[in-house]
Formats: sequence, structure tokens, C-alpha cells
Amino acid sequence: MNTNLSNTPSSPVYVADVNSYDIAPIVYALETIGEKMQIPSLEGKRVVIKPNLVAKKSPDDPAIANPAVIESVILWLRSLGADDITVAESPGGVYNTSRLKGIYSASGMNEVAARTGVTLNFDLGYKEISHPTGKTCRLFEIIDPILDADVIVDVCKLKTHALTGMSAAVKNLFGTIPGIVKFEMHSRYPDYGVFASMLVDLCEMLTSKCAFISVTDAVIGMEGNGPTAGTARQVGKLIVSANPFASDVVSSHIIGCEGKIPMVNEAVSRGYAPATYADCNVVAVGDVDLGALKIKNYRQPDSTRHNPIEVLRKLWGGRIYKLFEPYPVIDFARCVGCGECAASCPEHTIKMTDKAEVKGASRSKAPKVPVIERDSCIRCFCCQELCPKGIIKIRKNPITRFLS
Repeated sequence: MNTNLSNTPSSPVYVADVNSYDIAPIVYALETIGEKMQIPSLEGKRVVIKPNLVAKKSPDDPAIANPAVIESVILWLRSLGADDITVAESPGGVYNTSRLKGIYSASGMNEVAARTGVTLNFDLGYKEISHPTGKTCRLFEIIDPILDADVIVDVCKLKTHALTGMSAAVKNLFGTIPGIVKFEMHSRYPDYGVFASMLVDLCEMLTSKCAFISVTDAVIGMEGNGPTAGTARQVGKLIVSANPFASDVVSSHIIGCEGKIPMVNEAVSRGYAPATYADCNVVAVGDVDLGALKIKNYRQPDSTRHNPIEVLRKLWGGRIYKLFEPYPVIDFARCVGCGECAASCPEHTIKMTDKAEVKGASRSKAPKVPVIERDSCIRCFCCQELCPKGIIKIRKNPITRFLS
């Protein structure tokens, strides 16, 4: 597709002040940005919106992209001539029709589709795609609507993340990999740094196949134990760019973790993005104060916050670090025994066990509770991400907590 959407390290990152989920100001910000980006007509193009609908969450939950932002993006794309728009997500867990229906219904996407006429994807097909230039991964399985797109619009949510430190434009594209295959990817790449490199490979592949726009919902972000168990934090920004890597540099600056996100650092090392926020081509839309974007005391995940012994990863093959790694624990008093964590574990290290056999599990009202085999746990935190009750927490070694 011949467009003016250049994807280079110097690609502009547009930042607009948007303080609420009222559709009119969001559409206005997007249209203003679109004029600056000089986006040509999208008439006749297949446009696929990849939202962050990571789990079955309500519209106002900060774990997902707000439906008002998604609807505003649809209205913006319509104004650019797009008449073939599909919303496609592969959330955590099994990739099937029932799960997609639940996600779309809970998140308000059914209502958005009814108002705008877009298609909600229920095509469960996916294909293996070769990526010969990948540094870490050269073969991906990608859902069909993404592969069929002329334009991908990545509508992500600005969140902290227990595994990757931050979830925004790049991490959201992990949802183009079908359901259970994502668990396999966690299992193949248990090391945080290698997993981050794989995410960069995936993003680079998708951005090179067609026109690409990232829209980061940072109106209300998530802090703490994201991507699903954190808390809401007012940010009041909308971030748009043709370069998701540069966009994530700006996002990491805003939430106070610049230089600390492995996938962003990997992208920078490959030359896909500027090294720092100061080096980015950031364009203010409206009255944005670019010198005051960074938010003070944005709470980081317990898995990474104030960890003074990260250097141990590099010593003695990481064997010492294993003793200090954060790990998931289950609040049995609130556990309902649904088994979602066991089903989502890529290494099958979580077993549903009669609560009478588990120390401390008598507090649960469920007959069976999950038990995590810590020696086999790869610390991917899929269990925390997909727990519908948010009762899986991250625990640090006591020495780490003392040093912190």
C-alpha cells in the first residue's frame, strides 16, 4: 500500500491531551493528528483494528482499551474513506468462538459494532509466517485477519506489566498470535530478555508487511501489577505514531520506566527507535506540555519494582538469581477454583488439587484449588494475567523485599 505512513526512528510521535472518554474530543484529536500525518484515502483498503482486549473485562476496566477510543478510531478511519474495517483480537486463553463472544460482549464491543457497522472477527484461522530476518524468532503463527490486512491499527492500552515491565504498542501485538500458541511462545522463550527480543521480531515483521498506525489509550492507564491486576491511573493522553517502537519510548518516559523496558531497549539496540525520549520526534497536539509528560510515582509491578539484585541474572549462569526471582502466589481465601490459571500455564506447572491436601487452602470455598510447582515455574505470569478474580499476586524473596 502506497501511503505517507513512514516507519523510521525519526517518525513523529503525536501526543494529545484527552482527559475523558467522551468521543467528540477523541475524534477531534485523531483527525488533527491524521492531518499532520497526511494519511491518504483508505477507500478500498482492508483495515484491521487490533485492540487490547486481553481478558473478559468491563468497558471501564483499565486492563483493556476503552471502547470509546476504539469507536473514535473507527469514526476517524471512516472519515479517511475506510469502508472495510474489522476488529480482531486473540485474547489470553483458548482461541475459540465462545471466548471471543464473551470478550466482545463484556468489553462493550458488540455495541460499538452495532453503532459503527464494523465487523467483529470470529474467523479462527491462522497461518505460519516465515520471518527470515528475525533475530530470535523466524517463524510466527498469526491470525488470518491480520495477515489479510492492508492497514493495521494497533489500539493498545498504556499499562505496567508484570513480565515485560510495560504493555503498550509493541506488547499489544502479541495478541496477533492465536490463543494457546501464546503459551507455547512463553515456554519457548522463558528468559525475559529473549522473550522481549521475540516481541521485537514480531512487531518488526507486522509493521513491515503493510501500513501501520499505533494508537495508545493513555487517557486512563494502569499502574502496579498489570496487565490485568493493577489499578487505574489518570494519564490524560492519546499517543499516535506509525512507529510503535518510538511510541513505546515515549510511553515508557511518561510512566517513569524509560530505559528499563527490555523490549524497548532491544528495539533501540536494533536502531528501530531513538535511544531516549529526548531524542524522539514528539509532536504536541494542542496545548500539551512536552516537558511535563512524565508522571511522578507511577507504581511499577511488584515483579520489577525496586529490584536491586537484577545484576545476579548475569552471574553464575543466573543460578543465584533463581533464588531471588519473584514468583506467583495464590490467595486461597478468594480463589473460586475456576482452573483458569491451570489452563493458561504454558509449562503445565499448575495443578488443580483437593483443597484438603493443600496447606492454607481450607479458606477457599472451592473443592479444588490450584497449586503452583515453583521449581518448574518459568515466571511468565500468565496465571496472574488471566485470573478472572485477580487473586494471584507476585511475591518477592524476603531478602529482596528487605533490600527494596
